[in-house]
Amino acid sequence: MIVRRLGPGDDHLVEQLAEQAPPARAAELLADERTIFLVAFEESEPIGFVLAYELLRRHGEPSRLFVYEVGVEPRARRRGVATELLRELRRIANACGITSGFVLTNESNEAAMELYRSLGGDRPNTDDVLFDFEY
Repeated sequence: MIVRRLGPGDDHLVEQLAEQAPPARAAELLADERTIFLVAFEESEPIGFVLAYELLRRHGEPSRLFVYEVGVEPRARRRGVATELLRELRRIANACGITSGFVLTNESNEAAMELYRSLGGDRPNTDDVLFDFEY
């Protein structure tokens, strides 16, 4: 398995990984240096990805990493793909001076809960609540 960070010119891979309609702004997404889009390949086929963003802060740490999305092809699950993607994300964060990050998931997503715990994730508040807004 090879893990590679996507960048400008890799729009076709973002489109290939899209579960629904391809994103119209894939080029813009990949051009932003605060976007970290990693893809795991088996031979030349993408089998998983992680999308994260560096979020600038007004206090405390200068920035934190927000893991927005993790996905692995069904045929490649339970083989360490997501673990390797998140380990590579950690290496990149460290190289950029980012010392912490976070991810949101649902308690009912047992695979995600197990993955994040296995990588040392800490659940500081059991009563966190997420609100969605439509604009």
